[in-house]
Amino acid sequence: MDAKSKYRSLCKTEREIPLFSKDWWLDITAGEENWNVSIVERNEEIIASLPYYLSRKYFFNVIRMPKLTPSMGVWIKYPDHQKYTSKLSYEKEAFKELIEKLPKFNFFYQHFHWKFTNWMPFHWKGFQQSTDYTYVIEDTRDLDFVFSEFRENIRREIRKAEKCVTVAEEDDIRKFYAVHCKTFDRQQMSSPYPLKLIEELDAACRSRNCRKILVATDHQGRIHSTIYIVWDDKAVYYLMGGADAQLRTSGASSLLLWRAIQEASRQGKQFDFVGSMFEPIDRFFRAFGAVQKPYMQISKTNGKLIQWSFLVRNGLKLLR
Repeated sequence: MDAKSKYRSLCKTEREIPLFSKDWWLDITAGEENWNVSIVERNEEIIASLPYYLSRKYFFNVIRMPKLTPSMGVWIKYPDHQKYTSKLSYEKEAFKELIEKLPKFNFFYQHFHWKFTNWMPFHWKGFQQSTDYTYVIEDTRDLDFVFSEFRENIRREIRKAEKCVTVAEEDDIRKFYAVHCKTFDRQQMSSPYPLKLIEELDAACRSRNCRKILVATDHQGRIHSTIYIVWDDKAVYYLMGGADAQLRTSGASSLLLWRAIQEASRQGKQFDFVGSMFEPIDRFFRAFGAVQKPYMQISKTNGKLIQWSFLVRNGLKLLR
């Protein structure tokens, strides 16, 4: 059995594998033939994995992030009652083996989950690291406390929205997509996610009961805002959203996120905003009282040709 087949079997039984690293998720977002996985085994058991999406860009082999996949990176299973010093040595050996089993590439780029903290073994193998941030409400059990931690303007928007819109679950993915695209229309952009991709992912999530579409509609039947949330055993994630620009002042987006946080509480899970480095979005997420979580972008460039191409591209950007 090859590594990918073994990993598929692991995904069926190991509940700790994050949603965005599941085999079925990658089948859709990367394409079934376009992803593979590096694994480490001990006594015929997988103890570490690093799935990757390999594509061809011009002359180069590139490992990168698939669409609609906020994080990938390393999963590792630790022995019970392991001391901290032993844990670091354990990680070093496992990560070294994962790296050595990667295919030949010219460029590697992945977002690792925010719980991953020890990138030193990657540094020793020539990888680089930069930092982005997400926001997480780690304990959603006490909703009164969670609500009290919101900024006053968010609480005010939620109360305002509760008077003018009704929140309901929606199963029509095309209805969601139409509102989702309005967010990009406002910026004179197209959605980076094709409808076909979203339909396939939605069908897979719906069949596994790990998604909800929430829609805020007023008494005239107008959709103010919509969000798409997904979850695994640990967290509920805000994956996508959309809003009508002409109805943005109703507070519906804040209300929908509050409903999503309530869903996380009902399931006994964290709520992950799947953060953004775009300042207005960051400011909005911070207002919900969530904790800022740094996560690592791990990258490596192999070969002088691709290094030169990056230098040229960055130089042209500076001249514009």
